[in-house]
Amino acid sequence: MFQRPVLRVLRQFARCQSSDAPSHILERSLNKVQLLGRVGQDPVMRQADGKNPVTIFSLATNELWRSGESEVFQTAGDVNQKTTWHRVSVFRPGLRDVAYQHVKKGARLFVEGKIDYGEYTDKNNVRRQATTIIAGNYLL
Repeated sequence: MFQRPVLRVLRQFARCQSSDAPSHILERSLNKVQLLGRVGQDPVMRQADGKNPVTIFSLATNELWRSGESEVFQTAGDVNQKTTWHRVSVFRPGLRDVAYQHVKKGARLFVEGKIDYGEYTDKNNVRRQATTIIAGNYLL
């Protein structure tokens, strides 16, 4: 099942590692994020001057783990939880409009997309860094 894709990747790796490989070959890469969590706020639609509108909302994901002496099915040990907040941006026109109309605070949502690191200038003219998930698809 995975044999062909693995061999393909290994061949590309070997090609890139050889000294006679041309430097102009484009190599494949992957930027994919999958999140399952709860929506933290109702979506808002924003539009900068001369740019396409975007629907933005926050999504919380939780990570649970046990500390102390415990195994998978034991109840001993303290349960710890960490919540991570993600900013989700939807640019695709059809998806953007449906997200704006139907995604609501507290809804459980699966988002698939890519991660983007960018910069912007805030209203005080200070450069800020922002990390966002650019949604390519989602399921309510």
